[in-house]
Amino acid sequence: MTQREPLPPCCHALTPGRKCSSNPHFASELRKFGVSSKVDGVQRLASDLSAARAALQLESNTISKSVFQSPDDIPNYTRRLTQYLALVKGFTEFRQSTENNADAALQASVPVTDATAGAALRQPLVEDSGQTANSQSTAATATDCGGCLSFCRWQDALTGQTVYARSARQEYAHVLLACGILMMSDARDKVDAILSERLSELDETQLKLAYQLLLHAAGVLEACLESMNFTPRSIGAEFADLGEKETEVQESVDDGGVVPDDDMMAKWREEQRQAQQDTQKKAVPDRNDTTKSNSTKPAASIAEEDLAMLKRVPDLADGRFPQLLAWIALAEAQELVVLRGVTREVVDYTLMAKLSVDISARYKECQKIASRLLSYSTSITAERIRLYCAYKEPYYQAISTYFQGAACMQTEDARNCVQAVANLKKAATLFEKVVPLEKSYEGKMAADKEEKERVTLLSAIFLRSQQIISRDLDIVTHRNDSVYYEPIPQPEAPCNALSLVKPTTLPAVTTSDLWRDGEVANCLKPTVVTASGDAVENHHQQQNSSPRKGCCSSCIIS
Repeated sequence: MTQREPLPPCCHALTPGRKCSSNPHFASELRKFGVSSKVDGVQRLASDLSAARAALQLESNTISKSVFQSPDDIPNYTRRLTQYLALVKGFTEFRQSTENNADAALQASVPVTDATAGAALRQPLVEDSGQTANSQSTAATATDCGGCLSFCRWQDALTGQTVYARSARQEYAHVLLACGILMMSDARDKVDAILSERLSELDETQLKLAYQLLLHAAGVLEACLESMNFTPRSIGAEFADLGEKETEVQESVDDGGVVPDDDMMAKWREEQRQAQQDTQKKAVPDRNDTTKSNSTKPAASIAEEDLAMLKRVPDLADGRFPQLLAWIALAEAQELVVLRGVTREVVDYTLMAKLSVDISARYKECQKIASRLLSYSTSITAERIRLYCAYKEPYYQAISTYFQGAACMQTEDARNCVQAVANLKKAATLFEKVVPLEKSYEGKMAADKEEKERVTLLSAIFLRSQQIISRDLDIVTHRNDSVYYEPIPQPEAPCNALSLVKPTTLPAVTTSDLWRDGEVANCLKPTVVTASGDAVENHHQQQNSSPRKGCCSSCIIS
């Protein structure tokens, strides 16, 4: 049988938007909240924050440069990310360990007018907004220092507008989202470079680097969700460890005795097994860290009010966008598994079909959340993501059917020949429905000057998929018409989905040791988190009916 060129999947990657930051001036801004006797501590903290933030390369003037040139760059970048997060985490945790200071601050927060019971009774039960704001600010000094980090400016990934992280918790979430987007963008560039070259000369190093970037991006984006108190959801088939299911993989080999590329499968198994082991090792310290943070974190109401402000930030609101990007990152990683599989000397088409079914299911869920929950009517990025998922879902459904037909073509007999005809006819029909969806996505890309140059590459890869399906259908149709003369049966049912991807969990983040230094630990004056714009107006409206804080605190319903 003549060796045919395999179908390379159209694993064109998404541009997830632009999430960058201006260079924050930590020294001058933190000095406003510094304790006069601990100027050196403020300077040390600001210096470490500046260095750690700059190492992430999230500023608008450096974001265009490739951060990941070799496989070692990914763990190095992850380590720098956790170092910065550890410093940011200290703003919300370092005060809680000093219970005596908290008690003293709580006593100091009681107004002088409460010196006697009679005086307390003569005070109004409802204070005006100014008095309430002052008392709330005083009370907040006993528990929270997150408001000191309220000056970091970000570009929203969905709208392009400038937003501010109003607290350390908000900065924590912004940084995680930005780093996840950075990893996905870098992986996109590497995939474009791979697709622009001959697939027979596939760059294995760059392919693996892009694959690992997408898995790490999914883990970082899930950490972003957890930082906002959202539980990450999973979609698609359960992760399959092929190292433990070698027998099942062997049974999937067709009757012709075609064996999957052992080298390919061994490498993928080793990578996935290593990722699973790393996740298990991190699980124990993560639980310990949770236990520790539960005993030291500020009042839940303060944290909830702080994070509630993120509902007004489009790319962080309710965790929709980070969750969607995490799903897309895993789907794109599995696309690279298929790309690598079809470029092997011996292709296991049955395995490729199962992987493609899972990819289609993942994009179907992504398309649902993109259509229902993202405001794509006012966001070019959201609309592009919706169209991207809308064409990828039926595309991989058609590709999976094609791989089923290609698996039948590997055995040259009448039964498999006519079954291949049926499967490939169905694949061609499904593909025709994908064409207008893909053209809509191309049109949206062409309208963006930064995406316009990618349209030609996407169009060429997509067209090649259609040509190969048509070519193989002609081959088996001619073979049946000239040799076997068999009636065409019904196409095979879709095969079961199989997943070979899972997020690479971000290492547990604990408060930086710098915050345990006596000079730094109490160098800042804890500050209440404040909102801006409409948030301030809504905040004052709620305060108009707030109970006076001078009387018994047990009468306040929180």
